[in-house]
Amino acid sequence: MEIKKFRNIYGLELIAASHAKIAVGDLVWEPLIGAPAFTHPGMPSSIYTAFLDAELIDEEAFKNFRKECAETALIPAHLADKNVDVNTELLAELQHPTLGKIGGNFKLETISKFNFGEMQVRSMKDLLRVKIDQYLETMKEQRWKEYDGRIRRVSMITELYYGSISLIVEKSLSGKLDAALTESGVNVVSRSEGSSSVAYSFAHEEVPFAMRLEKVRRFNG
Repeated sequence: MEIKKFRNIYGLELIAASHAKIAVGDLVWEPLIGAPAFTHPGMPSSIYTAFLDAELIDEEAFKNFRKECAETALIPAHLADKNVDVNTELLAELQHPTLGKIGGNFKLETISKFNFGEMQVRSMKDLLRVKIDQYLETMKEQRWKEYDGRIRRVSMITELYYGSISLIVEKSLSGKLDAALTESGVNVVSRSEGSSSVAYSFAHEEVPFAMRLEKVRRFNG
């Protein structure tokens, strides 16, 4: 599946260069061309950072917001498809940590099939949405310059999607992949051989592969 098609079907964004520290409430810059970015000049890294910078909350409240996000439980995700197939031509662009480890010793373009399965989601809690909405309204009233200049035009992560990784390679390439996995220290959850191919699966390791974004200016708790 291509990125545009994925967005149209699920209303989500595939995450390029994902990592385990991405959290709901993080801010994302969406350029006219290219993938969404997690850093941008003058943009705070999260909505809570924006509130802290605007002196609407103190350090303790900031830490509590972060803690609340980190403690949000993963629950089964109910997407239209049980598995999300990803075009193998996009694997290098995704830069998922597991792929990064494998790709150092194995050509990712030789993977025949790749998908995410057993999907789970971490969603922003309703109470947290209400709190954020209240602070946004206060920021508009009391700190309009900071609101308008720093966060009004950016997006916020409200859901993160995680999934186990499954990939298939031709049997003739499995020896090279086995060696690459051993060399990189990637933990294989399962490995099964067919007549002409070998399938591998890996845990998501708390690294999301997709996110739901909401425009800050349209956010409603």
